[in-house]
Amino acid sequence: MSPLLANVYLHRIDRAWDERQHGVLVRYADDALVMCKSRQQAEAALARLRVLLADLGLEPKEAKTRIVHLEVGGEGFDFLGFHHRLVLSQGRAGAKGVTFLARWPTKKAMQHARDRVRELTQRGRLLLPVEAVVDDVNQFLRGWAAYFRYGNSADHFDKISRYARMRMAIFLAKRYRRSRAFGWWVVAFASPDQLGLVDLIGTVAPPRPFRAWRVTPNAGGERRR
Repeated sequence: MSPLLANVYLHRIDRAWDERQHGVLVRYADDALVMCKSRQQAEAALARLRVLLADLGLEPKEAKTRIVHLEVGGEGFDFLGFHHRLVLSQGRAGAKGVTFLARWPTKKAMQHARDRVRELTQRGRLLLPVEAVVDDVNQFLRGWAAYFRYGNSADHFDKISRYARMRMAIFLAKRYRRSRAFGWWVVAFASPDQLGLVDLIGTVAPPRPFRAWRVTPNAGGERRR
């Protein structure tokens, strides 16, 4: 089901949801999250959600349905490609740290990025110009990073950047039938700009504690109903 059709079909849940009684419902297409003040409220919210879905002939996917108690050092949850976890920041010398909800790409999102970069640099593309392969990799990296840059993704971006350079080094080694060390030499030293690969370092927009991500909740500035 497309996101548009899911939104149309599940709009009845949005209208029937009682925020005061069951917590804040956040939904995109068929992915939903409910923020509650207590476990008792969370259990009631889950029961209510099951009823509303049953009225539509649906049921939640058990493998992805659970109640998570957010606390520093505890477990987190995945939602819309991000892993969310409550963390305590390290304050400056003499300053108290800040507890906030951090987020970064999930393991699934990271693996998807690696798989896509590997696909774009596979052996079957060796006859393509190196510049064309780099352009394809850059196009994917820019789109992927544009989505995940809003969060605490710096370490994860560094891993994907290094993986892309490694794959290009392997690609060059296979293309010219040389050693992998030769490929690394071309990427790291022979090319003044690492073949033109985009650098994701410095592109992350970190969260600001106690400040909203956006001034308005959506483009229209109105609550979605």
